[in-house]
Amino acid sequence: MTQIALPLDTALSAKDDGYIVTDANAQVHEYLKNWRSWPNLTAILVGGPASGKSAMARQFEQDSSGHIVDNAEMMANADLFHLWNRAKEEGKPLLLTSGKPVSEWGVQLPDLESRLAASLLIEIGSPDESMIEGLLQKYYAQRGLSISEDALSFLRKRMERSYRNVQLLAQRMDNLAIEKKKPITRAIAMEALSQHELTLKKSGKEPETATNIEEG
Repeated sequence: MTQIALPLDTALSAKDDGYIVTDANAQVHEYLKNWRSWPNLTAILVGGPASGKSAMARQFEQDSSGHIVDNAEMMANADLFHLWNRAKEEGKPLLLTSGKPVSEWGVQLPDLESRLAASLLIEIGSPDESMIEGLLQKYYAQRGLSISEDALSFLRKRMERSYRNVQLLAQRMDNLAIEKKKPITRAIAMEALSQHELTLKKSGKEPETATNIEEG
């Protein structure tokens, strides 16, 4: 992956290049780096759509040679239990990711339930302003585009802070800019945010449950 340089005083580039680290997820980043201190070498990473769980898990796997399970709540209880035992026997860490708290996984195997309860729980919170700016810059930099400082300033003050919102608005601004054959300025950001909010109002959906977009 290519590192994205962020012109933000408060933003940090992660040791890896797959995700951005700011105050919003710095503690999560530290937990993943310090996997040797996890209880039973097992952790559960919980975060909303598009919060970077998959990118974090891939980097963790590369750094630790451990096991990862994306969407762990969808794995059969018996299979997850066997994987936990396998990781334990191999002395390797195990990272489970999910968009749901463990209480909503519907675990029915008592032995698995007790092991999950004893694992380190790592939760990804809402993005801060630096994260929002960094994600938008990264989105456009990967496409050889840019977004104006005016547009960034407008969005960080007015948009609802969720990772899904960042992706949906980035795509909408991209489409508007192509349609109008204009750069991504404050005017494009204003129109995109207005359209986005109107769409959500009509559909009755929250940003986190809107159209699925692959998580980075």
